[in-house]
Amino acid sequence: MNTPLQLFRTPYPSMIRPWKAIVVPAAIIFLILGLLQPFGIGHLETSAWSVAAVSALIAAGASTVSHLLLPALFPAWYDERRWTIGKETLHLSAMFLLIAFGVCLWVAWLADIRPSVRLFFIALLWVLVLSIFPTVLFMLWNQNLLLKRNLREARELDNTLSAHHKPAQAETPQPQATLALPNGTKDVVQLPAHRFLYAEAEGNYVKLHSLPEAGGSPTMQLVRITMKQAEENAAACPAIIRCHRAFLVNLEKVVKVDGNQQGYRLHLEGCKDEVPVSRAYAKKLREKLKE
Repeated sequence: MNTPLQLFRTPYPSMIRPWKAIVVPAAIIFLILGLLQPFGIGHLETSAWSVAAVSALIAAGASTVSHLLLPALFPAWYDERRWTIGKETLHLSAMFLLIAFGVCLWVAWLADIRPSVRLFFIALLWVLVLSIFPTVLFMLWNQNLLLKRNLREARELDNTLSAHHKPAQAETPQPQATLALPNGTKDVVQLPAHRFLYAEAEGNYVKLHSLPEAGGSPTMQLVRITMKQAEENAAACPAIIRCHRAFLVNLEKVVKVDGNQQGYRLHLEGCKDEVPVSRAYAKKLREKLKE
């Protein structure tokens, strides 16, 4: 089970265009307030539709700041390849606070009273109640868009794999490089590159998964090395690349590519495990497959 910290670090790229993230929630808020008239809006002297319109404009203004202004000012932080659930949570929280602040000032002006902390928290409560439906809608919408994109790109990778890789039995044996990894301070683990499947980080260790020389099920060996060090030592073997923060993979062993909401999954020759591909390494993997 993932810890809260691991969950917050989980990639969550947003596929919804900024203008839709501004217009659609504002329209939903306008219709909810105008038609249902919650929070006693129907008893105000001001028209319920006027209240709904101003509330929608406040929400649209806060969304514009969150989805257009801040990404323009801080492009590195808002980079889609590095966007996570934690960043999305902070992003939404800041936007809700900004909307609540705007609603607080507007209600104070409308009722001819002074803004107060109590009024702000009442406004924040209204915002959180009204935001439930748009937030859930956008999460489902974004997940659907992510799934469609990843499936499409996985099919493209699979087609590339089929076009550029011959079946293993038809290949002419070639001299193979050796993957050499230091194991602690004294030992060196040497493994023929053609047997290597993938490596997975586990704390201060890396688990090497490979095929035995005589055939059979994959074996695993634990090596005391960091993933960065493993990547550096694998540079002598061009087919072995980093595909994820915690994974190295041998592209010569990839037989199929699948896509899901989290990204791509690589299926390897003679191996039941699936190796994930993160968004940050997807472009490099596509380029390598085309070589």
